[in-house]
Amino acid sequence: MAIRDQLAEFGATLEFEDLPRDVVEFTSALIKNQIGVTAAATRIDPDPRFLVDNIGVPRYFRELGGKEESSLVSEGSRVPCINAAFSNTVISWGVFDSMHRTTIHMSSLIPATIAVAERQRASGKDLILATVAGAEVMARVGLALGASNVYNAGFHPTAICAPIGCAVAAGKLLGLGRDELAEAISIAAVQGAGAPPWVEFPRNPHSHSIQVGRSSQSGVLAALLAQMGVVGISAIFEDPRGFLKAHSANPDPAELTEGLGKVFEVKQTTMKRFSVGTYVIPGIEALLGILQNSGIRAEDIAGMTFKLPTAVAPLVGSPDYPAADATGSTNRSSRYVLAFTAHKGEHGISFSLEYKSEANLKDPRHVELFKLIDVVAEPDLDKLFPGTWPCILTVRTRDGREFREFHHGSVKGSPEHPFTEHEMEARLSKILAPHLPEQRSDQMLKTMRRLEELNDVSDLAALMAAG
Repeated sequence: MAIRDQLAEFGATLEFEDLPRDVVEFTSALIKNQIGVTAAATRIDPDPRFLVDNIGVPRYFRELGGKEESSLVSEGSRVPCINAAFSNTVISWGVFDSMHRTTIHMSSLIPATIAVAERQRASGKDLILATVAGAEVMARVGLALGASNVYNAGFHPTAICAPIGCAVAAGKLLGLGRDELAEAISIAAVQGAGAPPWVEFPRNPHSHSIQVGRSSQSGVLAALLAQMGVVGISAIFEDPRGFLKAHSANPDPAELTEGLGKVFEVKQTTMKRFSVGTYVIPGIEALLGILQNSGIRAEDIAGMTFKLPTAVAPLVGSPDYPAADATGSTNRSSRYVLAFTAHKGEHGISFSLEYKSEANLKDPRHVELFKLIDVVAEPDLDKLFPGTWPCILTVRTRDGREFREFHHGSVKGSPEHPFTEHEMEARLSKILAPHLPEQRSDQMLKTMRRLEELNDVSDLAALMAAG
């Protein structure tokens, strides 16, 4: 049996009753988190360019029109589900989102799954089941490729893998059988795109969110086309000219099916504690620990060295200071984020994006400390990546002291250090409260608590999307 057929067999036959309770609860938390941050996303970012670049996407799809199937975030209108998948992924991309250990963002999967679930008037259980099915396949594609291989080949792992995961999730909600779902996987696999140059500094193009939105849309489109009888390549994974070899110099096909249906990879996903680039978060935690344990202040720091895996350092280590009029670059500027954290602590990155404000970017204290921070690729950390996201942070003081912290990468919100249910709800409340009317925020939280009991998720989707 071809690999794509094995993946399709898993997706088509998986039932809600097959899911371990902890997988249901964890996936529900991922979905609730995504709904919350998506609802707040259009208001949470202080970057004026965000409104021009990203809010323009839903406006375009609203004006384009089409069959009213799924809710469009920020516009409060309904559009074809493939367009809602694209737009809602773009809107929520990178804002307190979630990342699997393969470096694939689950925020590329969940908005697309919600869009199709709304179209189908699916239940909460259907939404959870489809999310698990899509996440399992998408994660295994990422494992088979290897994140370092994908980056080295000039691609973006999430944008490459998302179409396949979204096709499986959408196909599950559409009720595709094994044969149709196999075709959907093949159709999705030829649509992946995206390249790492979105890390350009100091000005940052928002095309990184566009490429992931397009990938989410491609997965939904693949499922819809397969439902209509379109066929794909049966040996898409086995062929030496196929998907795996196209995106990775050293793929491992065994990872695609190993443990499928027995080991649930979705639980190897981290929900962001801070709304910055995922690879920067271990550095923040390391710095906060050093400051707390040593009692030193930002004014005492003579320099820092931030060591990262070889594939990661170029993504977050630019020596250029983020431009105040293009603050999309700040969340991946480890030097700026560490300088900000040294002066402000967790304030402005835990439940808001205040660190991206023009005032903070122009703060001379942040500018000066930025100059004292070096980001270095450390090959010794490569053997831990991408399974973990390790770093080594060294802080040197003006009086000659040195503090060194190795962080294994298991940050708060990771599988090793998960949020409790109480912490999750408190976190969502703090994210939503400043940006949404109290009545809508309360109603959303109340509805999300009942996710598994909902007979129709469309009301929740509409709440999420209301302008």
